[in-house]
Amino acid sequence: MKSVLTTYWQQLLHPQKILSETGTVIELRPKRLALVACAGGSCSGCGAAGNCCQGGGDGQRRLLADNLPQARVGDRVRLEIETSAGLLDSSNLLYIVAFIMLALGLALGYGIASLLPVGVPAALLALLIGTAFLVGTFGVFRFGRQAVVQTALARIVEIIEIAPETSSRQDG
Repeated sequence: MKSVLTTYWQQLLHPQKILSETGTVIELRPKRLALVACAGGSCSGCGAAGNCCQGGGDGQRRLLADNLPQARVGDRVRLEIETSAGLLDSSNLLYIVAFIMLALGLALGYGIASLLPVGVPAALLALLIGTAFLVGTFGVFRFGRQAVVQTALARIVEIIEIAPETSSRQDG
């Protein structure tokens, strides 16, 4: 019985699904990364529902992927994307941490106003400090997003078709 509960708890916190997607490499980036344009509809089956990729303006999604097989611009590739929609998913974690920081800021502001004569009502100071903590948390998540994106990175697992200009360069 205990193992069943442990398994259920693990699946609740960390359910993962691997989606397969095909696309075309449109840009190479440093640190073995590639930007891949995808037109398929795998986002509907994903827990993040499209939050992991950038819109291309032309109806395509653009995914940042680990380029292990060293695909080149124009190559058609197959990607694998690990998804999770558990309680500790990155989008859920953002709101949980932001709420905790808001509550901490409110408590800190109220405590400061109660202990020290600051000349500002306790509720106002608590609201100001709580808001500052909340905005600071969103700022950290916004500007520190690259670290979050790297943990949920798609990866290129196979080159399906080599771009014509790439194959002519390899022949010559």
